[in-house]
Amino acid sequence: MIYLDNAATSWPKPESVYLTMDQFLRNRGGNAGHGSHSLASAAQQVIDETRLLTARFIGAPEVDRLIFTANCTDSINLALKGLLKPGDEVITSSLEHNAVMRPLEKLRQMGITVTQVPVSPHTGYTEPEILEKAITARTRLVAMIHISNVSGVVQPVGEYGAITRKHHVLLLVDAAQSVGHLRLDIVRDNIDLLAFSAHKGPLGPTGVGVLYISPGVNPDTLREGGTGLFSESGSQPEKYPQK
Repeated sequence: MIYLDNAATSWPKPESVYLTMDQFLRNRGGNAGHGSHSLASAAQQVIDETRLLTARFIGAPEVDRLIFTANCTDSINLALKGLLKPGDEVITSSLEHNAVMRPLEKLRQMGITVTQVPVSPHTGYTEPEILEKAITARTRLVAMIHISNVSGVVQPVGEYGAITRKHHVLLLVDAAQSVGHLRLDIVRDNIDLLAFSAHKGPLGPTGVGVLYISPGVNPDTLREGGTGLFSESGSQPEKYPQK
């Protein structure tokens, strides 16, 4: 077989991935954070180490604000629906994946203004000056894909970040196609929220997504449940990453 679908999911995985997953399930398969016995502690150690290494990889300054989700789509939904309220405006590009466009359509029906800026016929991406002109007093968030899954064009997210920081607007970057291929840095690029998954460029397993939430950004929860900590409270904890 000649496999050419790595933009959808990477395959085959490195041998080390198969071995690590097998050894984890055989030797460390406890419920992390839900007990003090050796298997639970071993599982939590692996998660903590993975969180630290992932945070370092994207230049994230606060490890606990790196959240593991089900996939990149889950991360994007948490960011968009956790932050945007009726009356807010969100700006996005015409390059976006349905993982962004469909949640935004749902939010549009709930009273959120969705402004879609065009891409340049010369460069294939949204020119930064066009983005800046689109920002209004109601703009809460800019949501941009880093690399288009259709055309492969790379958008200048660092330039977008300089603009959003200047106007005190949040920047969400969909990095599903770029993490593992291009170097991103949360601080350098002024990214407030970064979403990606493990199974593409990082060459990891399916069923794991990441959302980095910068300090000062605090989306509402979409789901509540058991965290293994603060079990005496009936409310979802505010502490990251358990929130």
